[in-house]
Amino acid sequence: MNSDMPALGLRQASLSLVRYDPRWAELFQEEAALISKELPDVIFDINHIGSTSVPGLLAKPILDIAIRSNDEELIAAALSRLGYIDRGIRSGRLFIRLRDGDIRTHNLHLYQPDDFDCRDQITFRDALRSNSNLRDQYAALKQKLAKELGDQGRGQYAGRKTDFVSAAISAHRT
Repeated sequence: MNSDMPALGLRQASLSLVRYDPRWAELFQEEAALISKELPDVIFDINHIGSTSVPGLLAKPILDIAIRSNDEELIAAALSRLGYIDRGIRSGRLFIRLRDGDIRTHNLHLYQPDDFDCRDQITFRDALRSNSNLRDQYAALKQKLAKELGDQGRGQYAGRKTDFVSAAISAHRT
């Protein structure tokens, strides 16, 4: 990806992986600051998750964010003001942001503080960040699946990674 291209964005219902872009970490920090400014009196924890949070990992160019808080409705209202679209319960309460009506740039998952899915997302991210061999194995799996499934298989893509992700989470916890 060259610096003239947008750092984020994938057309809905398409499946494409790109090389890690260091701008993703900066974009997460900017988004976290924007959300924090919109919620000055709300207590929440915000994390960059997903493949864009792991230096050196191939990723769909969509920024994944996890927020943990007991103030779900206040945060949901603020996210709507910031242009996020509420997609309902999907690994927490999922909010997405689109560019040009059809290009997804952000997935934001809103969780309760003790949510197991959120804990696992962070555990998996940390495992990939700390183990380059695991990261490279995951990248190879992602490439293989993207090639096999193509755009028509985007709905199957996450499910086909489940066994690998579960094993990595279990190994990282011990």
